[in-house]
Amino acid sequence: MTKSLFLRDDDAAAATPEFRRLFAFLLAEKLPTVYAVIPALAEPALVRVLKGRGAGRLFETAQHGLRHKDHAGNRFMRQEFGPARPYARQLADIKDGAAIMKKKFGRFFAPVFVPPFHTYNSDTALAAGAAGLKALSASRFNPALRGAGLKFFGTDVAVNSYGLDLRPRPLDLPRLKADTLAALKAPGPTLGVYFHHDHLGDLVTFRNYILFLKDLCGKGLLAPALFSKLLKLKNI
Repeated sequence: MTKSLFLRDDDAAAATPEFRRLFAFLLAEKLPTVYAVIPALAEPALVRVLKGRGAGRLFETAQHGLRHKDHAGNRFMRQEFGPARPYARQLADIKDGAAIMKKKFGRFFAPVFVPPFHTYNSDTALAAGAAGLKALSASRFNPALRGAGLKFFGTDVAVNSYGLDLRPRPLDLPRLKADTLAALKAPGPTLGVYFHHDHLGDLVTFRNYILFLKDLCGKGLLAPALFSKLLKLKNI
């Protein structure tokens, strides 16, 4: 079975040199990518880039929280959404973020919520559904998503890894390949890969990993897709 492959770049807020370098590379490789934008922090230059040539075909945006602000006060349990916050506050922030995304990106905004730090709870799922979003993308599934009428786009491969001091480690190509092949064999219609453009280093290892993914696509094992396409599939 061919799995749908999605790439997700998190923490998009400014058109930094690191962001532009990654964006140009993936655009040249013609590999569709979803950019998880922090709504309240999205700068005009970033908006222009993400509404430029190729938008809606080779890239689109998703909603990455509101301000990417930690409300828990624990660096190992950080959360902008989740048990540290009541439903009403989560709903208000998600609605505000969705309104910003619609205004700034219009049809290039896929109504998918990406909770910062991958942390969310049942209230988050219900709030995202009440705010009109159609799916949530994170590293773990919560059954409340189904009750809220949301699809789930799970991430299987984390490109970046971090030490106990939360500093990024160099990319590990053998690990990335092993994690990808393991996810390919696991049940499910999608294979999600996420990363942070600020922590990719010189892009040499990342480039080799992307070529590995493209080889799997060429063999018919993976089929690249944006969130907007996944939202239309019935088996997810």
